[in-house]
Amino acid sequence: MGFKSDREFLRNVTIGAVGTRQVARLLREGGFRIIELERGATSNKIWATKVKRLRVPDLLCIHTGTRIESRGKSVLKIAMSHAVNREERAWDRGLRGNDLVAFIQCVETDKGKWTAADRLALFRVKDMRASVESAGLTRMKATSEGSEIQLVWPATIPQQPGLVSAVTGEFVETVLDSGRRQRYRLQARRRAGGRTISYRLHHHVTPGAHFGPGDTIMASVMPESLPPVRSSDDQYDFVADLLSEHRETVYAAVKALGFLPELEAQSVDEIRRVVEVYPDALVRLEGAAALARLGLSDGWDAIGRSLQQDGEVPLRMEAVLVLGEIQSDESVSLLTEVAGDRSNPSELRAAAAWSMGTSARLLDATPLLKLLADEDELVAVHALVSASRLMNGEGLALAFSHLGDDARVSAGVVRAILAARIDPVPLAVSRLRQVSGTARSWLLYLLAMLGRDRCEPHLRQYASDLIGQLDFFWTKHVQNWTNRFEVADQIDYQLAQAVD
Repeated sequence: MGFKSDREFLRNVTIGAVGTRQVARLLREGGFRIIELERGATSNKIWATKVKRLRVPDLLCIHTGTRIESRGKSVLKIAMSHAVNREERAWDRGLRGNDLVAFIQCVETDKGKWTAADRLALFRVKDMRASVESAGLTRMKATSEGSEIQLVWPATIPQQPGLVSAVTGEFVETVLDSGRRQRYRLQARRRAGGRTISYRLHHHVTPGAHFGPGDTIMASVMPESLPPVRSSDDQYDFVADLLSEHRETVYAAVKALGFLPELEAQSVDEIRRVVEVYPDALVRLEGAAALARLGLSDGWDAIGRSLQQDGEVPLRMEAVLVLGEIQSDESVSLLTEVAGDRSNPSELRAAAAWSMGTSARLLDATPLLKLLADEDELVAVHALVSASRLMNGEGLALAFSHLGDDARVSAGVVRAILAARIDPVPLAVSRLRQVSGTARSWLLYLLAMLGRDRCEPHLRQYASDLIGQLDFFWTKHVQNWTNRFEVADQIDYQLAQAVD
């Protein structure tokens, strides 16, 4: 059974994921060794089955031990969600004084497509805590949304592009791209309790710096905005953190150590202790994942136990998502078992199919094409998308071999190829010369759905006789205005209102 589409929620999740990926990229360029600490921070995949995870920051540097919370914003500002009466949902939960919060602008370049700016603002948590009294409060969310508020720290963010011409004690002076000169005062005011409160702003730009429209925090109440450059060469001691009293610290340490094989001799016994006796099941699972990443069989065994039928479904779901992060034959084997067992919950099987798209190296190492025939369409759809992600040259040839009399599998194969980032036209045309019957019809259907622009240049050179056969479908179906997604969606919406 599918889930109701929530495009607004997907939009917000996508902005966060795109922003976090860009923050990670910029930090890596600056010498940080970044991994995802909060599972799903760099993904916009939405699942209904969720484990109650630890509240940890999005990213972690496995060299310095720095934790980084990322905030992608369609309208850039220094803002953090905060729950007044829930400590576990506080804005700075899981962050220490020298950890960082990154703010980055995200812009929609096409419908549903977002890109992040090349600039980010990095602030130390201790500086944000020291200035938290200056943060204005937005209205309380509904109880169903966690009774959260939003803290917004005073800042100056120009909405038009330009160049910083000078910085004085009172102003940042700029020349906008329009030619107009603009001064930004290094002071902010807000109303609180019936009175006006003023705050001194610290500039974060220097003369000669360029800024884009809404992508630069020019000044704020924080004393400095840090460059995205690693400042320490010392390896952080994650092994010692395994003995911490704080779950978040043990979780971060055990996850980091799975990516540090150079520390395996010092860490493996302590990781095994976590897997065996730590009271929190999520931390134990992350310890098992660390052992598996290090290539140790007891890690795979422990993950396998987490997948067993008598376990809680949310934890089994988390184990499936863990396997999707580890590219190996062992991961694919365990995921194949989960996806193929029809006694498993539907979304758990779907998640296993989805995770194969990242854990497998080759399409032919998975049962994804066979899963297109699954009567559970949630499973089949997730298998389709995963197959499209693995569709390289060899995978394309394998997919073509599945076109034939099974209409369900053939339709899924065509849709997966259409979604893949590969040019299927040359191989499709070549195979057309070799097959007949239903398989040939499906190949023609594929070329028709690919559209004239993608196919015609190759066909004119190598198979001009096919152009006439495909012209009607290109003109009357693919280029049909009523089949455009936004128009078809409007038609469905209007038809739903035509009640007789």
